[in-house]
Amino acid sequence: MIFDYEELKECVEEDFERFYKMGFNENQICPAVLNEYEHGDDFGFVENVCIHVFLILFYTEKNLNCNQIIDRLNQLMNEDEENELKVELGNEYSKFITDLSIVRNNY
Repeated sequence: MIFDYEELKECVEEDFERFYKMGFNENQICPAVLNEYEHGDDFGFVENVCIHVFLILFYTEKNLNCNQIIDRLNQLMNEDEENELKVELGNEYSKFITDLSIVRNNY
């Protein structure tokens, strides 16, 4: 990942807010935000998972339906990839786990 966890979270929040304020609906925001990152050289599994977690948090704050994002996150996540998340996030893995637990408690 090019950003550390908190930097990526802030950037995704800024992108989310920009598209939300532009009038994008809940079905348009997620693809628009992902498009901002998925063409980057460093876009990979960990960044993709983190962005999905962040989007679920931001959708929940705005009372938007995030079922499609939750479904996609569940498809992305499995026990084999958890080790990759731990390695790449390093010391920031605990922040990810905290956000993931918030997400899982909301659905």
